[in-house]
Amino acid sequence: MTRVLALAAYDSFLNVARLLGDQFAAAGCTVDYALVRARVAKQITDAQVKTLGFGDVPRWTTIAELVESGRLARYDIVLGILENRSTRRLLDALPRGSAARPLIVSAFPGLVLRHAHDSFAARAGCDRLWLNCRRDVERYRAMADSMGGDHAAAHLLGLPSLLSPVKRDAKAAATGPVVFFEQAGIPKSRAEREYLAHALLRLARNNPTRHVLIKPRMSRNETSLHVTRWHLEGLLRDEAAAEGWPGNLEITQENSTSLLARAGFCLTISSTVAIEAIHAGVPTTIVSDFGARDDYGLQYFFGSGLIRSFSDMDFDTPPQPDAAWLAHCYCAPQDNIGRLVSEAVAASRQRQALTGQAESQAEMSGDMRAFLASRHGEEAVTERSHERDTDLKGSLLKVLRRIPFLRG
Repeated sequence: MTRVLALAAYDSFLNVARLLGDQFAAAGCTVDYALVRARVAKQITDAQVKTLGFGDVPRWTTIAELVESGRLARYDIVLGILENRSTRRLLDALPRGSAARPLIVSAFPGLVLRHAHDSFAARAGCDRLWLNCRRDVERYRAMADSMGGDHAAAHLLGLPSLLSPVKRDAKAAATGPVVFFEQAGIPKSRAEREYLAHALLRLARNNPTRHVLIKPRMSRNETSLHVTRWHLEGLLRDEAAAEGWPGNLEITQENSTSLLARAGFCLTISSTVAIEAIHAGVPTTIVSDFGARDDYGLQYFFGSGLIRSFSDMDFDTPPQPDAAWLAHCYCAPQDNIGRLVSEAVAASRQRQALTGQAESQAEMSGDMRAFLASRHGEEAVTERSHERDTDLKGSLLKVLRRIPFLRG
């Protein structure tokens, strides 16, 4: 029987690990789960884990512990739903080109909104990379081909979270609430987030007959990969102090799946939930007020026909997604998952087609890797610590220049 170890680091990562793990289990595999420590601060609460359907919290571990203990070698397949750094740690810890190791399968926990090629390059050593849409497959293959690599590891899956079905209420489109789904860290600054609170309050006041729900990315005691410095609920209450809280506005901690089941309208800035809403048939609009900034991910939705500012929202005549954009940026994973799982299981048994473990040039050349390792050590290359600014004097001057009375 094929043995699978599913690794995850944060809440959305663990959700996707579970959804994909269920597919391996349905194919007759045994599936174990582990939480990988990726940072010092707590990454996920026990309550978050149990909300995702786990009776027991999976064991916490590190990549180093998995390798040094020999535990990793007991598995035929490792399903790595990890952020870039942990993925690099995993790949660098394994013998390259060796059949005496598990097959490494990677997938993304959400849309690849920002720093796409950094994320692709970090996974270029995987044996199977399951991608969310045709555009991602094309971008990965263009990167690999241009860097002299092999793109055979890249396969089209579709957004994994769509494997969790939304049972849509037939009456929801006409009577359901307008739901704004927040993202952690988007927008980032306090001033921008104050504007977001202001705009949401104005939206509710301007649409008094509609029930408006605000779904924060997480509650105050929860954590995720991206840190929220200014919690939206507090900003909303501060902004509402002068004019009062609109009677049709509510903050909810209800999970996204159940919200989409009854939502009449989905609003977000650039969240993965937009694709989930489209998949469920929920009218969807992408908020454009914060501009075309690479860090905010709006570019994923260019050409979608769904982008509007808060002042241009039309709940009576919602925009429809552009067909060409959908074909390029949306894919239902149900069409591909069975075949991809079967292929991965077969490859793990044969210990063949482990092409992804060839030395990848996507992150850096072999010469540069050897040079950096000789100067800073292999671990520093994996951790990318050589990229950090170690010029203390220069760093101090940058900080001082931000102090108004020292600017001259």
